[in-house]
Amino acid sequence: MRHDDIKKMVYLYHDGELGEKDKRVVEQHIEECRECRKEFEEMKKLEEVMDKMELKQPPKEAWEKYESSVYNRLERNIGWIFLSIGAMIFLFFGGYKLMEGLIKDSGFPLILKLGILAALTGIVILIVSLGREQLFSYKRERYKEIKK
Repeated sequence: MRHDDIKKMVYLYHDGELGEKDKRVVEQHIEECRECRKEFEEMKKLEEVMDKMELKQPPKEAWEKYESSVYNRLERNIGWIFLSIGAMIFLFFGGYKLMEGLIKDSGFPLILKLGILAALTGIVILIVSLGREQLFSYKRERYKEIKK
């Protein structure tokens, strides 16, 4: 086997992922190759250091605050989704009622009716999206108290 192939196998050997045959090949190569032996030793040292490390546990209050903030954000996002859907339905229906006579007119080709319907749908979605974006950006505006 080539050196580069065995060098890649050193990681698998370290993790205990090799079969007996490949394991013996890597062990023999580590004994003979100073570069791979050094890399294997560094892996072992790194693993020892990582095993000794302990993660600091945050206080219970931090977890409670985190959980409540996640719940609040999730709840608000779901609320905004339903509000947006409701506003789209309301505006779309209103627009449809305004255009109903035009759409029911049999003199208009179907493709033109579909085009009007698609444009109306796009306008409704854009209006709701822009309104929501303006509301969110106003809430988060850092410089609204500063006079220009």
